[in-house]
Amino acid sequence: MTPTRPGQTTEQGKAASELNSTELLRKRRRRKALWLVLGLLCLSLVTVALGTYCSTRTESLSITGYISGVILAFGSFLGVLGLRLEENRKQLLIASIVFLSFGIMASFLSVLVDGVFILLSVDIRPLRAGRCQFYTSGNSFIYENYYASVPCQGLMESCNMKVRSGTCYCCDLYDCANGGYLNNYYEFVGVQSCQEVLSLYVCMWLLTSLNLLAFVLAIMATAVLGSIKDLRASLYLSAGSSASDSVGTTQSDPNPPPFAPLYNMLPYRLQGYAA
Repeated sequence: MTPTRPGQTTEQGKAASELNSTELLRKRRRRKALWLVLGLLCLSLVTVALGTYCSTRTESLSITGYISGVILAFGSFLGVLGLRLEENRKQLLIASIVFLSFGIMASFLSVLVDGVFILLSVDIRPLRAGRCQFYTSGNSFIYENYYASVPCQGLMESCNMKVRSGTCYCCDLYDCANGGYLNNYYEFVGVQSCQEVLSLYVCMWLLTSLNLLAFVLAIMATAVLGSIKDLRASLYLSAGSSASDSVGTTQSDPNPPPFAPLYNMLPYRLQGYAA
């Protein structure tokens, strides 16, 4: 039995410590990535809830902020599964990165559409000044799709405009000359009051801010998951190569004993000569 040398024990201890350090580094990175992906998942769910609320309040505004939340929530869920499970980890992380990439594009488009094209086109100054009126014909569903003619007194002239039941309309933004609007939304169909339009305006700004924050967090999560996806193989490959090098250096002896194949037969030969 070959005795263990002190240098060989030291090298083996160094290799074991390197493996432990790489394992701790991998667990620490996975924990940080898990917290980031969980935060993105919670933010995506809040975005879905707020976007669904805003899109169902009125028929006049086409809000798309909840679509990015759905895609990012699914991608974040796959990322959490990939970080927590050992089986099929790489496939889950790749699928998560793909969905998060689509979610990044969707959140950017949501910020562009909801924040630039819609919010900047909504003039709430008549709403804040109390110059908008609310029309309702009752709570029956039969009268909701019928148009009624209501008087409209604008800044320059007065006319009649046709509105549906449950509509908040602003005559200051309505052009009586051609029956159009001055590049602004002048009516909000399906609301309960004009005060609800102000609350909806605040919720839309909040939804745009959440989409912008989700856009930044999704980029960070995609980068982190991409590094985690190849982290395990690279760490163990480097640790294994260093451990094999150390074991190879410890097993090689600079002064090996001389090769003597007939050395063990020498006593028998001496006994033969003595006989």
